[in-house]
Amino acid sequence: MTMNREHTLASIAAEHNVQKRAAQNWLAKSRTDHGEIGAVINGVRRFNDSERDILLSYAREPRRCPALDTPVEPDLTTPDLTPTVIEVGNHRGQLALPTPPALIDLGQYRGENAVLTSFEATDIDRFLDSCDGFLEAVENDFQHQQAITQRKAQQAAAVKAKVEQVKEASLVYKLRSESLALHNAAIDAQVQRDMSVLGKPQQPDESPHL
Repeated sequence: MTMNREHTLASIAAEHNVQKRAAQNWLAKSRTDHGEIGAVINGVRRFNDSERDILLSYAREPRRCPALDTPVEPDLTTPDLTPTVIEVGNHRGQLALPTPPALIDLGQYRGENAVLTSFEATDIDRFLDSCDGFLEAVENDFQHQQAITQRKAQQAAAVKAKVEQVKEASLVYKLRSESLALHNAAIDAQVQRDMSVLGKPQQPDESPHL
């Protein structure tokens, strides 16, 4: 059984010059013997060749009225009677259904204020990627600047502490140097006095009178 379902109720009815309602009746009758046949594809029930043949098996030729002009053997025992002609008349007609349009433009139903603009999803993705790249770049640069600033603050604090040490050491150095200078001057004076004794007569010490 081929699974190429290329037939619909409308196409089957059109091929046999009947209304779609007739094909629907065939489908309803076939459910008793064959269950549900066909497959609904995109909202339309479609049939393959074998399923179409099953539907057509429920099609019946319309009953025909017996011919009214069939010759009748004359009855010799009764007088000839004029046959009554019965006409169906023209008060029965076929329902003229409108032909479905070949094309339906949905734009005519949306109105002027329901216009949608198309877009390329790849363009939106590229824009989002660019935004992500920008956000990542500025965050990384800020972190870099912050790291430099923190390191600079640490170095500045170290410089300030060292400067205070230098100032204090300078003052102590000055005081100690001045103290040593005074002591050194005293030593120099003592050396000069002691060395000036050489070559000079020494005066005896006067003894105290007893």
